[in-house]
Amino acid sequence: MERKWRRDINSWINKGIYGLVPIYHKDGGNYTKLIFESDPPILVEKRVQTVVVRFAAFFQKDIRLIRQQAREITGQRSMNPLPITLDIILVPFKMRKPIGKDDGAVGYILSNAIEKVVQARDEVRVLLKNGQYCSVLDTYLTAQHHIGYAHQIYYHLLQESSTGNFNTYGLCRECAQVYNHPITKGDVVALSRNIEELVAKLDRLQKR
Repeated sequence: MERKWRRDINSWINKGIYGLVPIYHKDGGNYTKLIFESDPPILVEKRVQTVVVRFAAFFQKDIRLIRQQAREITGQRSMNPLPITLDIILVPFKMRKPIGKDDGAVGYILSNAIEKVVQARDEVRVLLKNGQYCSVLDTYLTAQHHIGYAHQIYYHLLQESSTGNFNTYGLCRECAQVYNHPITKGDVVALSRNIEELVAKLDRLQKR
């Protein structure tokens, strides 16, 4: 992942990201609006799914494995919440009617940012804990189900973490299985090389 993307995602997390909303921009672009707990929204000139993939990569995860893990937990084939980490579970909602076939209708709100779902006069709204709301195209019951699945995933992973089946870095179980393999001489050599490179970088930074 590019360093700029890593810096950006780290900044979004520190600002308290609340959601990723797909929008059509006036320049014709299919972009993502990021909403935050207290900061103003940010426009990212990438599709929502691209941002989600990079979000997962920031935590050294494969979004395909995250989707697979969610399907296994909920039993649902699609529209599953995405457990990027135990604290960042992205709940999907239909937020627009796509113009193009592959434009995408789905946006995501972090589970821990959601206060409740309400049925307004002519639309369903997901109320956020900071007083904002997002209008969604899902029915009231469907929106409630999405949130319920997010809670199911959270408590499943929480239980796994308490029994030692889910490592503290929030890696998917498939990834955790790799790290549970016995260490080899090659692993030691690679680790030593990485440490040497890190030490050299730190020395250069200290000399600046």
